Amino acid sequence: MKSKTALFASLMLAGTSFPALAQNAPGTAETDAPSPQDSQLDPAETPQAPASDFAQEGVTDPTTSPVDGNAIVVTAQRREQTLQDVSASVIALGTDRLQTSQVNGLQDLQTIVPSVSFGNDFNQAKIFIRGVGANTSTTGNATGVALHVDGAVVSRAEAQLTSLFDLERVEVLRGPQGTLYGRNATGGSINLITAKPTSYLSGYGRLTYGNYNAIVAEGAISGPITDSVLFRVASKIENRDGFGDNPVTGSEVDDLSRRMIRGMLQFNISDTTDLLLSGEYFRQNDNSGAIHYLRASFPDVPRLAPLGIGGYAEDPRDLASETDVGTKTETYAFTGTLRSELSDVVSITNIANYRSFESSLFQDLDLSAVVNSLATTGQSTTVQERRIDSEQYSNELQFNVALDNFDLIVGGFYFHERQRPIDNVGLARRNGQAQNIDVLQDAGVNLADAYALCGYSPDTVVGGSSQIAPKRVCIRSNLGTDAWAIFGQANIGLGMLTPALDAFTLKLGGRYSEEDVDSANPAIIIARGGLGPVIRFTTEGTFTERSFSDFTPEVGLEWQPNPDVLVYYTYAEGFKAGSGENSAGSTTIVDPEQIQNHEAGIKATVLDDISVNLAVYSYDLEGAQLNKTIAGGPSGYQTIFENAAAIEARGLELDIFGRVTDTFRLSGSLSYTDAEYADFETLDPLDPRNVATPGVPAYDPVTNPDPTAFGAPCSGDLDPATPTCEIQLAGNAVRNTPEWAFNVHAEYDIPFANGSEVTLQGDVTHRSRVYFTEYEREIESSAAYTMVDASAIFRDADDRFSVQLWAKNLFDVDRKSSTFALATGRLIGNTWLPPRTFGATVAFNY
Repeated sequence: MKSKTALFASLMLAGTSFPALAQNAPGTAETDAPSPQDSQLDPAETPQAPASDFAQEGVTDPTTSPVDGNAIVVTAQRREQTLQDVSASVIALGTDRLQTSQVNGLQDLQTIVPSVSFGNDFNQAKIFIRGVGANTSTTGNATGVALHVDGAVVSRAEAQLTSLFDLERVEVLRGPQGTLYGRNATGGSINLITAKPTSYLSGYGRLTYGNYNAIVAEGAISGPITDSVLFRVASKIENRDGFGDNPVTGSEVDDLSRRMIRGMLQFNISDTTDLLLSGEYFRQNDNSGAIHYLRASFPDVPRLAPLGIGGYAEDPRDLASETDVGTKTETYAFTGTLRSELSDVVSITNIANYRSFESSLFQDLDLSAVVNSLATTGQSTTVQERRIDSEQYSNELQFNVALDNFDLIVGGFYFHERQRPIDNVGLARRNGQAQNIDVLQDAGVNLADAYALCGYSPDTVVGGSSQIAPKRVCIRSNLGTDAWAIFGQANIGLGMLTPALDAFTLKLGGRYSEEDVDSANPAIIIARGGLGPVIRFTTEGTFTERSFSDFTPEVGLEWQPNPDVLVYYTYAEGFKAGSGENSAGSTTIVDPEQIQNHEAGIKATVLDDISVNLAVYSYDLEGAQLNKTIAGGPSGYQTIFENAAAIEARGLELDIFGRVTDTFRLSGSLSYTDAEYADFETLDPLDPRNVATPGVPAYDPVTNPDPTAFGAPCSGDLDPATPTCEIQLAGNAVRNTPEWAFNVHAEYDIPFANGSEVTLQGDVTHRSRVYFTEYEREIESSAAYTMVDASAIFRDADDRFSVQLWAKNLFDVDRKSSTFALATGRLIGNTWLPPRTFGATVAFNY
């Protein structure tokens, strides 16, 4: 049985756990690459905690560690530090917390990390920290919260939806990370630190069964191949029935089917140099990611009635559609991390990464069983297909200098990404209306070109001779990014100047970034729902490119009057370059997003075992990149990608964690965020005057004399250059950000005479109302809620075997996780947080 201090080291505050300390756990250096010296240690030959602790939980036995056992070692600032010594607001989640809280994806973090909000629409992750995040639903735009896996960035919001498995810890950095984390980390960074190979044979297995016929199986094996070559292989399978059904097809909705595997080889080239090679594969094929029917967009405007009336599902978690929602994803990545200690004070690290991501999403945008076509309803077809093909390369080279009163990190970063998304709207998953062929041919369009833009080749129906018709909207974009940066950060102990300043450290950092962005959006649109005319956009006619550069500084001062108290202030800037989007004929590349952030904090350890961390901050953000769609236009919808003028925010984050008694541990985290638009004039997608076409029935100027369409003023002269019906949103709250959020976590041990024990643990999570758009409409929000998770865990005396009974969302609270105004169907859709789930997990390690 592990010691109580070591067990307490598994505790986290709102997700704060206690990863391994440097001398005991490979893989906690500034690049998370294991050092060859550490990996050669066999725990059986050293006076340390049991091997299972290191292999699975990364816990250090305080009786042999020169660092307090209550310390949490993180690499948030690209070097090893205890959490209490990091002058930034950071949350760290260790293996034990991730596993016992049943964290399988990033969306699960928001229940235990209050400052993180997560939404999901169009199969894209919408991660927000402190009111900054992903504000678009068309692919192409980078996220405001960066995701890194072992130091390598994951650029696509769609690729951030993959599962979490075999992790040593997760670090959540709150606030802009413009110096050490490039590529648009204006809101923060989430760092996934994977478990690394060990020099001794170790492994684990976990099997979970729950309601909705959920099965999760995860396992890993690690050990030496030779004295200088180590390996690790981990895999995970997730299956679950749907939370809802499609009453038309009988298929499930929001089910889950995922497979993933990761392999590692570590080559200890010498006592001071090692190379870690990692390969990862992920596959998903299910009916998840569904947007459900919520309400008509224009309930009092007959000319803009939704296209699916009479075919909506009755149960909010069901989705009636003639076409099943489908999400299919395949992605793989390779990372090579070379680390070498050139001397006692200088080391270098190089992280090279390649990632390929392919995904397809099918959904019917009328969210209804009604089959729309000119032949059946006289309406536009509404079945959407979105396919994404993305490749990215990145390389980061770091030099690290560590002296008694001086730490320096300098480096260079390169990133390249090429995206080729396809967005189609037609009659079914792979075809449009039959009459589309005649309309295209009459317009002189080469059918081969139309098929190419739709992303498939001409084919015949099985058993017949009817040709599959191109869809009425086909967009095949080509989006590219090349980014370069040089960065550095120095921590200067001012005691080198005079002993009177021994307690003070000056932090100076900066990053210079350049990005070249290009965009092309060729498309074919058959207007009026397929009647024509045909509108065509070429690659040459839509190609555009822009270059951006910026310098983001960071200046901070730390005061540590004693080992138990750290007071700090930091000024930091962040930069997110402009980008294009996949929108028919678009030549828009928006302006950059820039943030200036002030943060002050105090980290204190009191009564030996209680840690109290408080951070207060304020920021100004200019040029927030936002996306919306408005009904109407030749395709039935129009995309607007724009910059909001200004956002102002202030807030605080309070983290408290500690051991009340030897058997009772309590922790909590509180987040307050007041983030609002200071200046933002924009169009309202739910204002019928902004709809460019009258819809069905046709517009009647007698009964509706002022229906001004997008592109013309609301009143006065009809100069198309005049801004249209714009409203000022100053004072409105930003998207996906509750004003108040908290989490309370408790653990209580019941020991038995034979050394085994049962741990009872629970979480209470609360969030105030969250708005999913900038318009502060109740229909596009989630009401305040409180959720409770609970579990009981039995561990044997050797901590080799455990059984957990668990329940999440114990009282079955129903709340939205996002909303989206579907312009094509003229309705508002939403996604849901998971309902009550419960089950049992059996685990063993060796």
